[in-house]
Amino acid sequence: MSQVIKSVSILYIACTAVLALGGCATDAGDDSSQTAIEQDSKGHTEIHTEDNCDPVTFGALCNPNFHGTTTRAAFTAELTATMRVAAWEYGGGDIRVSAGDSFTVDNKGGETHTFSVVANYGGGRVPGLNTASGNPVVAPECVAGANPANVDIASATGITVTTGAAGTIKTKGTFKVQCCIHPWMRSTVTIN
Repeated sequence: MSQVIKSVSILYIACTAVLALGGCATDAGDDSSQTAIEQDSKGHTEIHTEDNCDPVTFGALCNPNFHGTTTRAAFTAELTATMRVAAWEYGGGDIRVSAGDSFTVDNKGGETHTFSVVANYGGGRVPGLNTASGNPVVAPECVAGANPANVDIASATGITVTTGAAGTIKTKGTFKVQCCIHPWMRSTVTIN
């Protein structure tokens, strides 16, 4: 037992030192996690809405041609235990583009997700998911209806978001975005 505590203590000290220098990889030989995220997002110009819904147990909520493996019961159990479901996420990292540039948001999951610019993160359109995820205050943008800054994205589809004076996001700054169906799915968009 003392050997296990000593090993954990050494790992903790090593990770603390590495974190101070920029991060702690899960595999001692793997320092590519940040590079992989940047590559997946094509240099911070893509967000991928993701999930792992099992079409059989999710029924009409999940694309029947999607090959997800998370059952509805497993989804509910994880949401109840952690107030989120890890496989339901905005993948690819945060967006960073210059004013006038565009970026893409695509749906790599089996469910419909949204790309919604919000003033403050909050709940979405599904009261049960809001409660279970600890988001009782609904983001007003999520219930204001569809518009260029609040878009449903069906499974296997995507959108291009424009920036600048004539774009969807008109000004420079950092903007909060979330899924208005699964409110724990969040990211930021920075326009320089």
